[in-house]
Amino acid sequence: MKFSGELAIKFAIQSVSHYTVPELVRLAELANDEGIAQIWVNDNLGQRNIFVVLAGIAARVPIKLGTSIIVPYFRNPVDIADSLAALTEWMDGRELSVGIARGDLTLAGRQVAMEKPIAMVRETTLALKALLAGETVRFRDYPVLAARHHILPQQEFRLAFAPAAPIRFYCGGNGPTILKIAGRIMDGVLIGNHYIPLLRSDRLDSLLAIFRSSAGVNGSEKCLSDIAEIDIAVSKDRREALEFARPRVAGIISNLDRQGFTDDEFHLLGIAPRLVRSLREACASGVSLAAASTLIPDGSVTACFVAGGPEECRDQLAPLLERAGRLKFNQVALAKLGPDYEEAIKLLRDRVLPA
Repeated sequence: MKFSGELAIKFAIQSVSHYTVPELVRLAELANDEGIAQIWVNDNLGQRNIFVVLAGIAARVPIKLGTSIIVPYFRNPVDIADSLAALTEWMDGRELSVGIARGDLTLAGRQVAMEKPIAMVRETTLALKALLAGETVRFRDYPVLAARHHILPQQEFRLAFAPAAPIRFYCGGNGPTILKIAGRIMDGVLIGNHYIPLLRSDRLDSLLAIFRSSAGVNGSEKCLSDIAEIDIAVSKDRREALEFARPRVAGIISNLDRQGFTDDEFHLLGIAPRLVRSLREACASGVSLAAASTLIPDGSVTACFVAGGPEECRDQLAPLLERAGRLKFNQVALAKLGPDYEEAIKLLRDRVLPA
């Protein structure tokens, strides 16, 4: 089955911090010229601000944009709402997609305390939707948010202007509890950098079923739009592509280990459980993930990542796209891209993606 949905690109800006905002805008222009439907940008502390990058792109490039993902611990929800609404004034009616989740434990989890993550995502989503709909919000209705961001519970907040384009919300978490909640309050699911391991371990079908079943419970006729994010590192120099992917794979394996992946599930991915234990022990001893990633052989890199030369990536990506179609994903977003974004975007269209 050929994938017939949209193809998007995600700028994981913490992976390529040498790109300036004007350079990211130019790369978004290139992606748009190559027929890419949407650009997603991720949220990180100490990197170029997500809303500055999105605004720079929106002002120059006629393309859909999205956050993948907003971390609710990083900023006040009223600040998020007015930033999103202002950003839509550049969008000329195109959708602004808001992926939202707790945040990556291996990065954000080491920067901020992540208390009550389910409540944080739920309350942030509901507060944002209310504010963007023009409602008056009192944060006594969102006690976890009020406590986290030191908002006076009795104070009323209302945006002074309305969004100029549609804003839709996508669940970036992949745990059963948040997916069940998200089915009721969000517009779709965004399976992030765990798409490949969740697919190959046979976990993905049941997680999608939780979200889609919950979305049907509330009796609404809302149209879901689900996104699969596939990590890829492509370069004419296959060794550079693999080395770019290797530390990112270490982070993925570490996250899967924290989420309780079993030895049998790691075997399904083609990852030896002893490698998982070695990474865990190295990190526990104070070794960074980047340094520990030297333990990962090439075969384990491609267990969680599409990586290598363009023809290798084409062959690795094709069955993943086919499965995305069978699972009724509406969009596939290609993330990380590789060491050289310009080269990667051109290779994707010319030699990797189906015509």
